[in-house]
This record gives sequence, structure tokens and C-alpha cells, in this order.
Amino acid sequence: MEGSGLASTYERGRPEVDEAAAGRLLAHLFGVAGTLSELGSQQDRNYLVSGVDGRHVLKIFHAATPPGLVEDQLAAMRLLAGAGIPAPQPVPGLDGAHRQHWTAADGAAHTVVLLTFVEGTQLVGVPRLSRRVARALARLAGRVSAALGGVPGVHARDSQWDLRVPLQVVRELVGSVPEDRRGVVLDVAEAAWAAVERVADGLPTQVVHGDITDDNVVAVPAADGVLEPVGVIDFGDLATSWRIGELAVLLASMLHHEFAGLDVLADMVDAFDAGTGLTEAEVRAAWPLVQLRCAVLVVSGWQQLAIDPGNDYAAERMDHEWACFERARALPVPVMTNLFLARRTPPAPVTCPQLVAPRGATPQVLPLGPASEGHDDGRWLDEHAEAHVLGARTARTATVYAIPEGEYRLSRSRPALDAAALEPFSLVAEFVSGQAFTLEATAVLEVAGARTDGVDLRTGDGRLLVLGGLAPSPGVVPGERLDRGEAIGTAVADAESACHRVRVQLVEGDAALPAFCRADLAPGYAPLVGGTNGAIGLPEPDPVAPAVASAAEQARRNRFLPDNTERYYAEPPTIVRGWGAYLVDTEARAYLDLVNNVAAVGHSHPAVRRAVSRSLGLLNTNSRFLYRSLGDFSERLLATTGDGGYDSVLLVNSGTEAVDLALRIARLATGRSQVIAHREGYHGWSMAADAITTSAYDNPSALHTRPSWVSLAEAPNPYRGRYRGPDAGPSYLRDAGRLVDGLVANGTPPAAVVMESILGNAGGVVPPPGYFAGVIDLVHRAGGLGIADEVQVGYGRTGTSFWAFQAEGARPDIIVCAKAMGNGFPLGAVITRREISSVLGREGLFFSTTGGSPAACAAGLAVLEVIEGEGLMARAREVGSYLAGQVAELARRHPLVGAVHGRGFYQGVELVSDPELLTPAAVEAALLCESLLTRGVIDQVTSERQNVLKVKPPMTLTTADVDHYVAALDDVLSRGWT
Repeated sequence: MEGSGLASTYERGRPEVDEAAAGRLLAHLFGVAGTLSELGSQQDRNYLVSGVDGRHVLKIFHAATPPGLVEDQLAAMRLLAGAGIPAPQPVPGLDGAHRQHWTAADGAAHTVVLLTFVEGTQLVGVPRLSRRVARALARLAGRVSAALGGVPGVHARDSQWDLRVPLQVVRELVGSVPEDRRGVVLDVAEAAWAAVERVADGLPTQVVHGDITDDNVVAVPAADGVLEPVGVIDFGDLATSWRIGELAVLLASMLHHEFAGLDVLADMVDAFDAGTGLTEAEVRAAWPLVQLRCAVLVVSGWQQLAIDPGNDYAAERMDHEWACFERARALPVPVMTNLFLARRTPPAPVTCPQLVAPRGATPQVLPLGPASEGHDDGRWLDEHAEAHVLGARTARTATVYAIPEGEYRLSRSRPALDAAALEPFSLVAEFVSGQAFTLEATAVLEVAGARTDGVDLRTGDGRLLVLGGLAPSPGVVPGERLDRGEAIGTAVADAESACHRVRVQLVEGDAALPAFCRADLAPGYAPLVGGTNGAIGLPEPDPVAPAVASAAEQARRNRFLPDNTERYYAEPPTIVRGWGAYLVDTEARAYLDLVNNVAAVGHSHPAVRRAVSRSLGLLNTNSRFLYRSLGDFSERLLATTGDGGYDSVLLVNSGTEAVDLALRIARLATGRSQVIAHREGYHGWSMAADAITTSAYDNPSALHTRPSWVSLAEAPNPYRGRYRGPDAGPSYLRDAGRLVDGLVANGTPPAAVVMESILGNAGGVVPPPGYFAGVIDLVHRAGGLGIADEVQVGYGRTGTSFWAFQAEGARPDIIVCAKAMGNGFPLGAVITRREISSVLGREGLFFSTTGGSPAACAAGLAVLEVIEGEGLMARAREVGSYLAGQVAELARRHPLVGAVHGRGFYQGVELVSDPELLTPAAVEAALLCESLLTRGVIDQVTSERQNVLKVKPPMTLTTADVDHYVAALDDVLSRGWT
């Protein structure tokens, strides 16, 4: 497989043609004039030509390039264009030929071509690539490969870029590499080539482009603004070679980019495979060929600088090439190969009989994954969380616990911008106990090695069992045999956890693997420690990766949920735990939650959990029975309303039910049916609540299908409404007054006006000063009632008052609330005055089966106590102010951020593509939310324009959390969401 003429390709410097000479060539051969600027190249000269007829590329080939190879390249360009893949096309010269010829002063004959310029953006300068773009790159490469696969062949050539001969290239050029780097380059190349040789006979060959990289692919913006790879340029490495080399070259070029996870590389293999039908041998060769490609780039770059010191293009790329090489070698071939293969056929669990056990003990399983009880109440966030969990469980007991391998340990996770770099996946199993214990063999084993704190044992089938945290027993020395029941060693104390821990790992080969790895590499590492759990008597872990399981769960849910059921994210994580302002998925990835205003006092607050659990274990019936908690909660709730004269509470299950009931009461109390609602509002999904919901996003037909008993007032939005600015209140009130007067004049005076105290559905917009109080006064004068919808914004969330309407100076007759009331437990309420609520008796008795149940009231009481006891309203004010200031500072650097609305912990970040026209940036907002997820932040859009980021987190949010959010926002806005 090693070519004989390679050496002649190493000494090629670029043709000596400056811009002036190139311009003369261009005019003489093609009759074209324009401004020239040089493009980078290793061995040819390329000039970008900008002229009246558009842009072209003038390419002057190295004299050693045979004309037949040039013709092959031009034919490939035509072939791809015919297949619908944009590629440069040759422009005929003045004599009608596409290939022109020029003889240099030294007598060397060069082929010269003029090519059309493929417009678009190269991805080489994009720091972070999304899964979507990476997959699209690989799909494009697969299309190119499929198209070129039909070409019978091209002229034979010797090329240092042919991945069938990379080791020869490295060996011959490694002398150009700085001495301190030569050894590692050669070692990596030789080991990688050995892996390729094992499958080389099964690698199909065909014509390949040979250089489909992030700087040879052209991308254009898709409909949503994301760059979409569409075209291919630079056909200088066209040759016959291994098909899988096309993908390896592309993957190698990806290694200087950032990704949401390294498993993006597996996505790319899948995408390329979909268009080509890779064989298993090709998949096994992919990563070693990536390492070899990186090694060739390193040695070739140093060689090119040696023969062409003025080649700025080659010089600038050396740091780039070395960084890619280092990243490639840091990812072991077996790991990446397993990662790629797992997508094709998930590996069967590797079984192993039990090999070791604690003497005289039957271990109890102690899981440490995301759902482990040991991590409840936020203990996983402690600096030494795992040690504390183990210490608490094993204190003062001789019980031995077995911790399985293959878990995503939550103790190794943190909410962080770069959380993907954390290593939560365990590649070891453990025995732990509060007291010393002896580990004995349960099978015949051979001692392969002994250390002061561990023993290595060889199994009958040649695998290595690595034991750590163990003092070897006397006689346990290398070469000795251990029979069943023989002592291996005694567990030593772990200073951090104050318990005795023995780590166990079963591997192929002669060396242990890391104890933990990144979540995205887990499917690659897991097969390498298969059988570890079996070795200690535990079942093997599920080989299905969480990402695959999440996709299956999404598909299962989609089978029975209606299509219009709202879902978050295109590829959502599966959430298993919540705590405070965080949510945790199956891979122990922690996300900052900015949308769950339901969990007002934080996810899984222990006070709420204890109160509800106690009530469910003691009494949970309905409000027709007499029990104290209903009265206790109602009194406590009414106390939050101040001197508004409220003395009546009706407890229900949800905000929708509360709104529906409030409308019914208002219409009964006034004897009228007409209700004034505000545009852009959302109030619920029941027939009555939906009738006053006017958000075009929640119901695109809302304005056209609303019943005649609903009249609409303008949304008092001082940022983008009909009237703008802080003094817009009187204008909005004037219009509202005309609406009320018109209804009275028509004989349909309003029963009520309903409004969110802060325009939550519009993005947390605060109405102009005086508007809410004023519109209620207008309706009062007409004999109607005012209803404040506090479902989203109440309960101290705004930081300035317990109820948002209080800060607006309004005195509504009816308050509706829910969401925060039960911290996730179904609970809603209608608060009013007795003379209003008593009218319900005209239509019979009121009753809600679970509204106001003992458990619901216990949850409600606990929430109120936590808000007061933990000072959450003050936190909303202080941290919310800090948040608004930080985002406002961000807006000064990123014009996409048009405004920050709201108060406290109910804010909205409005995105606009044109700050003057306030053009809603809905596409950008959606992309931003998807991008934030990869940075550990859960956020979603709101408003009927879908261009406002919700900021309504649990009220436990800290300034550190705000810093995380703002840093994530800044990162996406700075780097883009490709």
C-alpha cells in the first residue's frame, strides 16, 4: 500500500507568481480583469478575482501536476454540479479551452484554470458547531462520496494526502517536526496504523474528493438563519483512495471546533453512513484514520515551512494542526470506535461470573445515580457530596454496600457553562463499608500485580481485574494463584468519606482505564469495562445510552399525546430530578431552570415535601369534611392581601379553574355577561378561560373565534404597543374608557375587566403607571368588577409586593392565583369579598374534589412559610434587580437584545432584529433557546411574536445563577448558534 513516488511530492513549493503577474496571466489567457487577492494553498497559487462579472478563482497548478489530473478535477466539479451540489465550474479561456498553459521563467510548465466562485461562508472560523450543522456537513460529504462513487477512476497519482499511505508519510517527514514532538507523533501514527491494518482488507476504494473540510465546504443561511453546508470547493486532492478516508478527513477538520458534546462526531458518522452505507470495517477504521490524518497534517505542515518559509498560510495553520492532533490522540481508538459502532448496533452486555466478594457479607446495592435518595435535598451540590453520602450511610455499621459501575454519578455534576466537560460516568464498581472488611476470591485468579493500595488479578479468560483501596493479604504476590475463598486483601480507610472503599474494574489488556469519563463518551468507554458489575455479583448496566433512551421516550410519548401538546426542545433531555433552581437529566447533567415559576420555592423543597407526605399519610379527603388545614391556609392566604377587604377564598385545582370560576362569579354578581379582556393575554384552556385568551400564539384563531360576550382592550405595552413610553398610560386609558362607554351605550355594560397584573404572556411587560388601577376604576363606574389574574406573577415573585397588582396601586374585586401556590401540587384560588362570592349560591353549592384538600392546604401553607421564612420576596427584588442590570449591560454589546421587561423574578428579554423598527427576532429566539440548552440553561420563548425569553425561575435563584445565565447568553450571542 505504500507508494514509491511520495518523496517527490514533499518538496513542492508554490509557483512564483505574484499578484501583478497573476493579473497579466488572467487578462492574457481569459480576457478577464479584476482585483486579485491571494488565497491560501500548500503547493499551488490561488487568487480570488473580484471583477465586474462577479468573483472567480484563478488557480495556477504546481508544475508537477499532470494535466490529466487537472482534467479529472474539472470533471468532478461538473459531476457534482449535475448532482445538485454547488461546486466551482471552469471558465473557458480566450481560445475556448478550460485548461490553459503558462511557462514560468524557469521553464516549468504550469496548468492554469479560472473557476467560478461558490458564494457562501466557510465554517472554519465558526468556534462552536451545533449538532445540526455537523450532521449537515457529514450528509454533504456523504452525498459527494455517493456521487463520486460512480466514477470509474481517475489518473493515478502519488499523494502525501492518500490515507492508504499515512504512516510512510509520517516516517519520512517526522524529522521536520520539532524534536520534543517527534516521538509522540510517530507513536500515535504507528498505533493508529496497526488498528487500520486489522481491517484494511475490508475497506472499499473509490474516487474521493480527499479534502472535504470545514474550510472547503461552503455554507449559506437556511430559512431560520443557521448556516447550512451546501457546496464543496478545492478539488486538488481528488484521487482514488479508501472511501472512509473522505469521512476521516472531515472529522479531523472538526477537532478545533467546540461542540455540545463529543458524541457529535458519532452523529457525523451516522449522517455520512446514511448516504454511503458504510461497512463495519470502515467504521472501525474511521478514528485511527482521523489520528493519522492529523499526524500527516502536522508533519506536512512543518515540512512545507522548511521548504517555503514565506508560506504564511502554512505557518498560520501549524498551531491549528497541532491542537487537532492533540485532541485526536486524547480520544483513544477503542473508545471512539465503540462510540461509532454503538449507533449501528448497541453492544450486548458483557457478562462475567462473580470473581470477588466481601468475606462473610452480602452487600446491599447503593446507587449513586441522578435519582439516588442519597442526593435528596440538594446534597449533591456539596463540595464533597459523595463522601458525605457514603459517610452518612456507612457510619457505625459493618454493612457492606456495592456501588454499581455504569452510573452517571450526580455527585460529580455541577450547574456550569462547560458541564459537558465534567466526568460523571463511573467506569468502576465499589464495595464500601463503615468498617474494614476482607475481600476474597470467588473464582480461580492469578495475581498479576500488587501495590500497597491495590491488587491486579488475571482471570481465566485473560482479562485484568484491577482492585484499588485494598491492602494485599500476605502471600498475594505476582505470579501466585488464588483459589476460591482465599483472601485478596483488606479494605483501607478513605480519609475523605471516613469509610472503607474498594474500587473494582474489569478490563481487557494490561492497564486500568480512568475511573470516570465524560457523559458523551460513556457509550465508548462502557464496553471496555463490561463485566465489572458481574465481577462483584451485580447485574450489568443497560447498554442503551441515555440520549438514545430519551429519543425512544419522546417517540413513546408522541404515540399517545395529541400533536398540539406543547413540547420543549427538538431533542429534549429526560429529566429525573429537580432541586432549587436546577433540573437534572439521566446523564447527571444539571440545568439552570429559568421557566418554572410553578416551583416558586424551588424544586423539591423539603418543607413542602414533608408537609404533603405527612398529610397524605395522615388525612387527605375533601373540603366537605371539617379539618383545620383549610382554615389555617385560607387565613394565611388572606393575610397577604393587606387592607383590600378580601375575606373570602374558594380553593380549586388550577389557574384555569380559578379564572373560569372568577368569570362565573363576576357575571352572577353583576347580572351581566360582557367581559373586557386585553389583547395578547393568556388565561387558561377551559371554554370560558380560553374565550378571554387572546394570544395569537396560544390560539392563532383567538381574535376571530372569540364569543360576542368578550370585548378587547389594547394590551398596554409601552415598549411596542399602540402607545409607547412611560407616559403612555393616559392614552391607553382613554381608549379603554371609550370601549367601556361604547358597551354601556350598546346596552351591554361590562360585568368585569380581566387582566394580568404584569403582562406575563407578552413577556413580563409592566403596564404604564396608573393603567391597571385606572381601567378597574372605569369598569367600577360602569357597575362592573375588576379581576386580577395573578396566576403567573403573584406570590412575591415581582419582589416589590406579594401581589403584583399591589405595586400598581390597583384594587381588584377578585384575585385569581395558582401555579406557585402549591409549588407543583395542584392548587388554585379565587380570592374576593363575601358579598361577591355569596352569589354562587344562586346556582347551587360549590365544591372542588381536591381543591382545598388537606394535602393541598398542607402544600399551600408550607409554600407561604418558606417564602416568608427564607426571605424569597426580598431575594426576588435583589437578585432580580441584579439580573436586569446584567442583561441590560449585555444589551449594550448585543443589539439583538432590545429590552428587558418585568420586575423581580418575572422578566422577559425581548429580542429584535431591528432596534428601530422593533422587528421581532422570533427565529433567533428559538435558536437561542436550543443553544442555551447545550450550555446548561433551560429557557423558552413567550409572547405571541415568540421573541421574548422567559425569565421566571424558581425564587431560589442566586446571583451566581444569574452569572451563569448571562455568561451563556453572551456566549451564544457572541459565537452564534450554528
